[in-house]
Amino acid sequence: MKFLNLYIRVLNLLGSDKRQGWCLAIANVALACALFAEPVLFGQVIDKLSKAANSESKSIWTEVWPLLAAWTGFGLFTIFCSTLISLYADRLSHRRRHMAVSDYFEHVIQLPLKQQNTTHSGRLMKIMLQGTDALWWLWLSFFRDHLAAIVSLLVLMPLALYLNWRLAIVLIVLCLAFALLTHFIIRKTQTLQQQVESHHSDMAAQVSDTLGNIQLVQSFTRIQDEVSALKNISKRLLSAQLPVLSWWALATVLNRSATTISILSIVILGTWLFTRDLISIGAIVTFIAFAAMIITKLEQTVNFIHRLAMDAPRLEDFFQMMDTSPEIHDHADAVTLSQTKGMIEFKNVNFSYDTKYPAIQNLSFTVQPGQTVALVGSSGAGKSTALSLLYRAFDPHSGSIEIDGIDIKNISLSSLRHNIGVVFQEPLLFNRSIAENLLVGNPEATEEQLKTAAASAQALDFIEKQENGFDTKIGERGRTLSGGERQRISIARVLLKNPPILILDEATSALDSATESKLTKALETVTQNRSTLIIAHRLATIRRADKILVMERGCVVDVGTFNELYARGGRFTQLVQEQFTELPDRMAS
Repeated sequence: MKFLNLYIRVLNLLGSDKRQGWCLAIANVALACALFAEPVLFGQVIDKLSKAANSESKSIWTEVWPLLAAWTGFGLFTIFCSTLISLYADRLSHRRRHMAVSDYFEHVIQLPLKQQNTTHSGRLMKIMLQGTDALWWLWLSFFRDHLAAIVSLLVLMPLALYLNWRLAIVLIVLCLAFALLTHFIIRKTQTLQQQVESHHSDMAAQVSDTLGNIQLVQSFTRIQDEVSALKNISKRLLSAQLPVLSWWALATVLNRSATTISILSIVILGTWLFTRDLISIGAIVTFIAFAAMIITKLEQTVNFIHRLAMDAPRLEDFFQMMDTSPEIHDHADAVTLSQTKGMIEFKNVNFSYDTKYPAIQNLSFTVQPGQTVALVGSSGAGKSTALSLLYRAFDPHSGSIEIDGIDIKNISLSSLRHNIGVVFQEPLLFNRSIAENLLVGNPEATEEQLKTAAASAQALDFIEKQENGFDTKIGERGRTLSGGERQRISIARVLLKNPPILILDEATSALDSATESKLTKALETVTQNRSTLIIAHRLATIRRADKILVMERGCVVDVGTFNELYARGGRFTQLVQEQFTELPDRMAS
């Protein structure tokens, strides 16, 4: 029942192609019925020839040619029908496979970070590729082979009983032997196959993790360690896989043995019946052809069940991921935030990653439209977490966050994030050209706008020095660029977006002092007339902020301007003194 339910769900994914699927199913039924005509006609031809052995050739042809003509007609029909089924089954399965890839990809990238973080990206990729491969194979094999095989078995048994119930019993016993043996093997291998698939997922995650950190692996001389780790996973995979292969190899041997015994039984029983005038030679030939046909169909069915048993864990992983509902989603009555003023209010916000240790506690503050507010504090104080709640990377467990007096939970995710621009602490770049990475901020931007944004982010000089300028590919995560260059691309990207609310999470941390000074001046221009939230460990970069929030353990412990906070001699003063052995006059003023 588990396999049947899984198979039905796969077929239900045909969506808009269900009509074509029904047409293919009907064609398969017609093909299966037509295939039965050949052994029946073959047997009748043998009977005609045996009865007319002493007749003239002309009378023999008179008896036989209608049967041969019918045989030819059925043969041409099966060829034509098989060709159409193969052609359209291939097209349908490939088309649905690409749609399944798109649906899975769209679903996964919409899942919130909290849900994304529970599964490695390599595992997600493996689930997508192997799951859609399994879907493709099931659709293709169902419409091209296995539906006809199943229909053939269902029709063949009543027909065989009608022609000769004695010989039909042999075929029925053969079918039962195949069914019981296959059921036994599946029960023996099902758990092991789930373990195999789990090891495959571990291997995908291990390889992806290593390749994604290749610089770390090489610099710490961990090549052999990583290879050994992969080999250990391979050993565990093989220890689970080999017993499965052994059981199915045994099934193949037993099935072949049952086939040989069945054919021999039909010949012996048919000979015995013929000696007692209970059957004709043509009927014996027909049943031998039936046996060959049913053995072929049974082998196809067993191979199909074998493949389905192998693919079942992959399909279960695929459907489990597709069934995962996003914890963060639009409410039914969500409003669209069009032109926001930029008024931001945190009201008694609480949040925890693991429900045990709070990351944010009773956080309350207000950002007026056009105001620049900085968040400072030691690492782990909750600064980045607080601002990630603003664009709903996570949702608070209690309290509320409002923009222009509207709870962000009542704002559509797309319009909320459209109005917020983020420069992350770690530059997040695609393995694409510089221009393509910048256009993420504004897909409609012109070449002149790209250059203006790059110049404002102090990035134009190094971009134009690249071999292909803006068309230069920068590698995975921008590896061909320095840390400072990657960060400047990130800043230029958000400048192109031109959002009314700006979040700068350590935006200048990867820059040298000279570039940071230039960029800070550029950002001062950019932050005018928009609400800006800045996280900075370099305290010199936030001395002009309208308001600074000092955070510790998820709480705001002090609020004020740079000079006010420093003059109080509290936690902020301590942070400044830890960072600067001698406080510059320009910071103290």
